[in-house]
Amino acid sequence: MQEEHHKKFIREKILSYKPDFDPEVLKIGADLFRVRQCSAGDRILKAGEICANIFMVQDSITRCYFVNSDGDEKTIWLEPEKTVITDYESFRTLAPSKCDIYCYEDSAVYAIDRQSLMTLYAQYHDWALFGLQVMEEHYCNVLHFRDIFSFNSASDNYALIESYCARYLDVVPLKHLASWLNISAVHLSRIRKEKRNKELG
Repeated sequence: MQEEHHKKFIREKILSYKPDFDPEVLKIGADLFRVRQCSAGDRILKAGEICANIFMVQDSITRCYFVNSDGDEKTIWLEPEKTVITDYESFRTLAPSKCDIYCYEDSAVYAIDRQSLMTLYAQYHDWALFGLQVMEEHYCNVLHFRDIFSFNSASDNYALIESYCARYLDVVPLKHLASWLNISAVHLSRIRKEKRNKELG
């Protein structure tokens, strides 16, 4: 039963990118995914490791961050549950990753290794298109939020996060959200307090 649940999640996630996937070709690739259970606080990827997989995270918001020269953590991106993620720079170049990717919640994590994926890309047009759409989606999201965060006020950016994925505000620590917005945690806390006061009347 559990195995069928895993297969169903993988199949549905892939079809969300390409609904007209050939069923037999989809199964060939989906069967190559491995599943493991991650606990809240686990790192899917650690800085210094080569990221040789892409991941589908079923139930957890994930965070990608690096530690700067001052020892401070800087959030690169946050992604909701049921998202395909990886460190694309390390995945493409096979150089050690500069980033950690972190799970906030318990979750099943599905992974397919780079070599298997490259073989699928070479052999099957459907899989090549799937890979292209995954990368386009990820980079468009990263650029979208970077541009908005650069030009909007902090209050507007807080409202954007709330509309994009309200669960971020419940699950992600304030200091991680503040790092993503490139403001201080104190400033973000003040914005949150002001918003709550307005809502209360």
